[in-house]
Amino acid sequence: MAFDPLVENIRSALRSIDAAPRVAAGYLILIEAYAECADKESEAELLEQADYVVRDVKKLSMTPDEQARLAALESRLASLQARLSAGDRR
Repeated sequence: MAFDPLVENIRSALRSIDAAPRVAAGYLILIEAYAECADKESEAELLEQADYVVRDVKKLSMTPDEQARLAALESRLASLQARLSAGDRR
């Protein structure tokens, strides 16, 4: 089985969340990993997973920097969704 760094990034972020479920940073890393993988693989289903993580992280206490990072990630997810919905498969 070949090592896929995109998948490993997702797995690593999930392990981080399992270890510290009340820490927003792990969720933000997971959202970013899903976005990166969705972008590279043109997989809209990964954006759905990212949306679930966005919902979950919004329930946590976040610093202003984390809130800004989340806003930027949400913007990226929306852009990716629009591109994938338009059928841009690169």
